[in-house]
Amino acid sequence: MSIIDFIKGLFGGEPNEDANQSANVVEDKSVNSEVFVDRNPTIENVARFVIQKGVCKGADIQRYFQIGYNLSGRLMSQLQQKGVLDSSYNVLVDANISDQELAQLLSMETPEAEDSHHVSSALGFKVNAISSSPLDIELSIKSYIPGLSKYECYVVFDTETSGLSPQQGHEILQIGAVKYNTRTGVAIDKRSIYIKPSPNCVIEPAALRVNGIDIEKLKQTGLSKVEAINSFIEFIGTCPLFAYNAPFDMRFLKSTCEMVNVSLPTNPVCDVLAMVRKLALPTENKRLVTISKHFGFTGGNYHEAIKDCDATNFVLRKIYFNEDGKPVGKSVDDIHSNLYKNGVKLETYIEQTMLELDVYSRLTGEFLFTKTIRQCAEKGIYVSYNNIKDLDGTFWTTDYGIRLHEDLIGKLEPDIYYWKRLIDVYSRTTGEFLFTKTLEECAGLASSFSQKKIANATIEKSWLGEYGFRAHEEEPQTNIERDFTYGKRLVDCYSKEGDFMKRYESISDIVTELGFAGDSPIKTMLRQDKITYNLNGYIFIYATTEQPILKIKGAPLTKEAKRPIYVFDINGNYLNVFLKITECTAAYGLQTEGVRRCLSAGKPQYNGYIFRYSNAPLSEEELAAAKENYAYRETSKV
Repeated sequence: MSIIDFIKGLFGGEPNEDANQSANVVEDKSVNSEVFVDRNPTIENVARFVIQKGVCKGADIQRYFQIGYNLSGRLMSQLQQKGVLDSSYNVLVDANISDQELAQLLSMETPEAEDSHHVSSALGFKVNAISSSPLDIELSIKSYIPGLSKYECYVVFDTETSGLSPQQGHEILQIGAVKYNTRTGVAIDKRSIYIKPSPNCVIEPAALRVNGIDIEKLKQTGLSKVEAINSFIEFIGTCPLFAYNAPFDMRFLKSTCEMVNVSLPTNPVCDVLAMVRKLALPTENKRLVTISKHFGFTGGNYHEAIKDCDATNFVLRKIYFNEDGKPVGKSVDDIHSNLYKNGVKLETYIEQTMLELDVYSRLTGEFLFTKTIRQCAEKGIYVSYNNIKDLDGTFWTTDYGIRLHEDLIGKLEPDIYYWKRLIDVYSRTTGEFLFTKTLEECAGLASSFSQKKIANATIEKSWLGEYGFRAHEEEPQTNIERDFTYGKRLVDCYSKEGDFMKRYESISDIVTELGFAGDSPIKTMLRQDKITYNLNGYIFIYATTEQPILKIKGAPLTKEAKRPIYVFDINGNYLNVFLKITECTAAYGLQTEGVRRCLSAGKPQYNGYIFRYSNAPLSEEELAAAKENYAYRETSKV
């Protein structure tokens, strides 16, 4: 049976002959119409608009009716209440529905029909409605009762009715109520109250097919309304009340109380369905039969008031109480956590947030606490399930180290790449301690320094740029061994046999002291990987240790390097300096061999001149030998 046929049968209405004409008129009002539209559209106009389009989109409604987001959202919710849209905003009504039929549908009282465990499942259509009960009832019904643990017991109640709405003449036929111990959830007492329908009661056959009540028997054995209401009020006392789709039941209770002039009970009322709607449950709908089975209830026989109370109680115990019987927090996150522990299947993305993690300090590696992904997020530690689902180690994020919860590990190795990690910094040239900085601050010392490079240099105790980086100590060393291969480098001098002679601060000191004409041959030797020759009897290498190496491999092969030639007279007076022997011989008219012999100390003087590679003053012994040799040569000539 279609929704149109049902409405016609229920209200006796006939289809409007002008339906197609009306539809055509609406069809011409496209979303892009430039015609001015009232900014306060009626629910009928919006309903006709979405029915003709065949799809409901908030953006289309906003543009067409020139309204805001909030108003369009409220109108769409009303259309859900009236059965025009389902919970996913799909259109449920045929596009050919007449204006009369649409008006009848929109005027109907439509309680939580799809979610209700009453008559909607037998009516041939679904109405995903939010309660349209009077304001006073709506405000009195909560999805959580604070201070629940202070009550010794609570009551779950349910009504079976002759239809959907007391405004349409429908009445309560049965009230089922069960009193449960708050701590244990065990039933203490129960009461099933059958109520005799009044002569004006409208009884829907579909409702009777659902609840199975025998009206004729009920007329004979049922209690009067005043007796039934007083019995119910006496049974519940001051206990808090729970019901599945409580607005539906409370509307009928209110209507019945008004009929017999009895005040509606003021007990706190909790709607279990309202909380169920807030939860991420992978069910096709939120009806009691669907939810209770999803939660693991096996009582069966739904749409009998007492059995429905048992099913509702099973659901609320899973939602509101932990395994120790203590009420859980009212937040959705707390309830999700409790359901997860109670073994109730949740949407996958919610269950992923229940994964337990061990959290450590990223700086020290100390264990901090064990929390779920959701609880970590509450502390500002944001972890994605996809990042850690296959984690086989530690996941570092912000200031923390994350591991999947297993056997507790007391402490981890701190993250060497953590930007807050402290580093002691030393001079590469001198080895002196400079300062302590974080890894991030160290990376700012030079543009070429990355945090990863510095961290690796710290581990390897290697040099980077002008600095040496070491793991921070409470009392940093004053000095570490400097890098002898960097900056101002010391040079060790050895004899050609490999014996250590002297350490020089610079190459220029070598040139001056040992009489080299320039530093090029010395630098060439220092650049070579292997020592294959000596330079004028000397071997030079860069110092690589704090203390000189006393013996190295010698190099007998001599390579002559240019050295300045200083000229003195026979009395030791400085005369001149030349860079080449040929310059000496040309200036004084001498033979090359004689100058060479004098330079190599083969002879003390040559023709009254003394030639040396050094400009140091000649000793008395050298002058005496030179004069003696000169006198002998002159005597020989005579």
